[in-house]
Amino acid sequence: MLVEEKILTLSREGKVKLYIHKPDNLNNVKGVVLLNHGMGEHIERYKDFAMLLANNNYIVYGHNHRGHKDSISDGDEYGYIDTDDGFQTLVDDCLLIVEMIKKEYPNLPLFLFGHSMGSFVVQRFSQLHGKKINGIILCGSAKQATLPLNFGIFYAKLICKLKGARYRSKKLHDLTFSGFNKPFKPNRTKLDWLNRDEAEVDKYISDPYCGGIFSASFYRDFFKGLKEINHNFELIPKDLPIYIISGSMDPVGGLKKLVLRLYNTLRKQNIKNLDLKLYEDARHELMVEKNREEVMEDCLNWLNNNSNLCNI
Repeated sequence: MLVEEKILTLSREGKVKLYIHKPDNLNNVKGVVLLNHGMGEHIERYKDFAMLLANNNYIVYGHNHRGHKDSISDGDEYGYIDTDDGFQTLVDDCLLIVEMIKKEYPNLPLFLFGHSMGSFVVQRFSQLHGKKINGIILCGSAKQATLPLNFGIFYAKLICKLKGARYRSKKLHDLTFSGFNKPFKPNRTKLDWLNRDEAEVDKYISDPYCGGIFSASFYRDFFKGLKEINHNFELIPKDLPIYIISGSMDPVGGLKKLVLRLYNTLRKQNIKNLDLKLYEDARHELMVEKNREEVMEDCLNWLNNNSNLCNI
């Protein structure tokens, strides 16, 4: 397996770190997968998944989003995107990478994988540019309710006005995440909701690039992006294959409620190839959960089945 690293200059001011995993033999490549990580983490946490895919004849791209790990110039840039609409900028960055991949591999099917925040980037991408890709995997995703999004937008805008766009509000952070741990009392840590594997939770906590407090403008733009997604599901191409995976105890998915809402919304849009897999008792971070090997193999099988259906 070959691993490459690139610094990619973006259409809007900024750069991202891009990792590429390739099979040793490029003559039998089945497709290309672009990985989108979640909020407050980084793409290196998906190395095992990337290696599995590469060892099974997929070329795997993965980038650290703006505001994350080595796509920032210094610590002050963590959790901050210096554009007018940070969430849409993440979608635009994804488009730039997709177009680069399609130029290099025009005859290979291209799939997007997104976890958590990355899954919402992929949702929005599929609404705006779904014809450019051949399928998506949404991990740790949901369809969020509009009322709390409206409050989140209002509160984040207020903080931006009073404290500035870069201000890191612990209260805004806690309002977003603190309720996620309630189903898992008594709590060992504040992040028990991430995973049943305690060693992986501890690794996340000890990682300086995971779990930090993001800027008020990041929250404002993220909540606005989620609201925009809610109003535009009809834009997703009906023939785009979609695979949704979630832990049954993932609070981001509302302990099944919000991920089922997403699935049913897409079903009502008459998506022709739509699958949902719920993993009993699993929590948010499926790619490092106790049953991660099962999850990764299921994703690989789905990719194999759908790459065979593609006519490029």
